[in-house]
Amino acid sequence: MRTCRLIISLALVLGVLAGLVPVASAQGCATTYVVQPGDNLFRIALRYGLTTEVLARANNILNPNAIYVGQVLCIPGTSNPPPPPPPPPPGSCTYYTVKPGDTLGKIALAYGTSVSALQRANNILNPNLIYVGMVLCIPGGSTRPPAFPQFRGEYFNNATLAGAPSVVRNDKTIDFNWGVGWPDPKINADNFSVRWTRTLLFNTGTFRLTARADDGIRVFVDNVLIIDEWHAASGATFTKDVTLATGNHTFRVEYFEATGSASAFFTWARVDGTSGGPTPTPISGGTPPPGGSAWTACYFANVNRDVSGQPTLCRFEPAIAINWGAGSPDPLITSDLFAARWTSTQVFQAGTYRFFALVDDGVRVYVDDKLVIDEWFEHAGTTIFADATLTAGAHALKVEYFEFGHTAQIYVWWEKR
Repeated sequence: MRTCRLIISLALVLGVLAGLVPVASAQGCATTYVVQPGDNLFRIALRYGLTTEVLARANNILNPNAIYVGQVLCIPGTSNPPPPPPPPPPGSCTYYTVKPGDTLGKIALAYGTSVSALQRANNILNPNLIYVGMVLCIPGGSTRPPAFPQFRGEYFNNATLAGAPSVVRNDKTIDFNWGVGWPDPKINADNFSVRWTRTLLFNTGTFRLTARADDGIRVFVDNVLIIDEWHAASGATFTKDVTLATGNHTFRVEYFEATGSASAFFTWARVDGTSGGPTPTPISGGTPPPGGSAWTACYFANVNRDVSGQPTLCRFEPAIAINWGAGSPDPLITSDLFAARWTSTQVFQAGTYRFFALVDDGVRVYVDDKLVIDEWFEHAGTTIFADATLTAGAHALKVEYFEFGHTAQIYVWWEKR
């Protein structure tokens, strides 16, 4: 009898202890998952194409670090986990380990592939859900990231580009002000020269090349000399328009520094249909300033919410009122995971203005570099507004935008209160 009572008591204790272990209810769950050794909430969410926040809410987890082996989790909003991708054929992948600061867009750009190709090759449902240490299959055989994904910069310890360069490196942009210093410890502060080269894909159009230097600079397009200012100068700016056919074109920028301060700058922008300047845009409550007030639009391909660095293309646009649907702004721009920046100067009467943005996905609006609207996350055709009080006169406007997935649109306007 004593043995029976002991067994019954032990069973009750085990039952109580079992009740202390949270088990996800199957109600409202598409499936459940038992936490395994080495799991964390982020990796489990990644496995099911969810975010950590969604998974934590579904399981009433206040501390995402407080999960344990054997815990049963409710997996909402999906069925079974996607099957693992079949192993790639031998030699069809180059493997890359994700590093701090990486995004799928940056990795795709570095390897000359697309975000969607990386997603397919690695069975990634959400391109934002990658983590440091994750090993990715880069499709395309033994393709390696280019050593010079932006400008190949060759630096010479002479002012004539003679002999072999002392330094060769990747330069993200040509926008340097070295002052009385030097570009690299291996390069002299005076009497040095640089050659930058880069090949890019363009659509047919007319492009304005802008170069600025202290001292000399010259610019070649497909080995044709377009800007030739190979002389001492003090930060003078030179521009020249060139018409390019659709296809790849190679820029070569050569520069030399004599003595004193050193600086070099080069960029380009599309100027089709513009002669005396951009076409003015009608505005509410003011008159366009002389010289026009169109928007300068710069687009960034294969990026995730990143509007820094060298844009893929820039052009003038009369207004920010665009619905791309499932398309993209230009054949050079991806339909998903792209970003844009518009800048303009507009004239206002004194008063309070309400700025509106109808957007899918994220938007930021600045007035005179002051952040007025800050909605830098996914939206689905949402209208946002904010008020700003302005003095009479010209004010600088900047709008930044990112498209994450599915449809894309942005409309920005303002009304005087």
